[in-house]
Amino acid sequence: MRNLAVIFFGVTLFVAGFPWSVLGQTSSSASTAAQTPATPGFLTSYRYHLNASRLMSENESFGWDTDFGGDLDVFDLKYFRGNVLLNFESIVGEQIRAIDPNQGNYTADLSAWWRTGALESELGMAFHHVSRHLSDRDKEFAISWNMLGFQYVMPLHLKGWDLDIAYRMLKTVQRSFVDYTAEVGGGIQAYRPMHRRVSLLVGAELTLVSVDPDNRGRSDQMGSRLEIGARFPGGAGFGEVFLSREQRIDADPMDLKPTNFTMLGFRFLSN
Repeated sequence: MRNLAVIFFGVTLFVAGFPWSVLGQTSSSASTAAQTPATPGFLTSYRYHLNASRLMSENESFGWDTDFGGDLDVFDLKYFRGNVLLNFESIVGEQIRAIDPNQGNYTADLSAWWRTGALESELGMAFHHVSRHLSDRDKEFAISWNMLGFQYVMPLHLKGWDLDIAYRMLKTVQRSFVDYTAEVGGGIQAYRPMHRRVSLLVGAELTLVSVDPDNRGRSDQMGSRLEIGARFPGGAGFGEVFLSREQRIDADPMDLKPTNFTMLGFRFLSN
């Protein structure tokens, strides 16, 4: 218990005190399909999630960040599988009314994965699409981008910790309004059982988005996220509560600047 207390205290200080910049809308981490065991067939597995986070921000545009989505293995050929992922994110503020949804952001991914045979890891090729929209506000032009590239996922068990590790390298093939040309990033999610009913959760992510300097006269953008929380198993899935600190790349789709958030939230995940 002393070790747990030291870990929790240290990470909490880090989350609260370090000037982390968080990636949000431009991060593709949420669109990385998790590793799955080989189950040859059609429509062989699926996963879903539902998240809500309270954003600690002085900006009335950012009160809550909610999203839900899932991914589906359409086919599985034992060493090769095809996946479809969809996600919808809503940003809720307090500008016009007490509950004021002001953004709706869509992610759609098509990916093909090869099971490498090494440590249950998988290497994938992905087409990644993001489209951003305003709610109850005028916008007559598109804000969207398409990327193509590679992703790598690997589960790992190390000294009592269950780790999910992911990397990605994506190149922009089409864009509207934004200046993104490529994205490189990675993340890790770690769980350590503390009791049969609860596990410690620690996560981190880093993303670098390269931009066209002639478009808006800015340099490449860096985003990151650090998270600590707890996971509770259920009959058909998991519940999680978490505290995180992040700097989000281009949180406002019209005012392209990084924004810092401290977030307190929960999520529900399927098994």
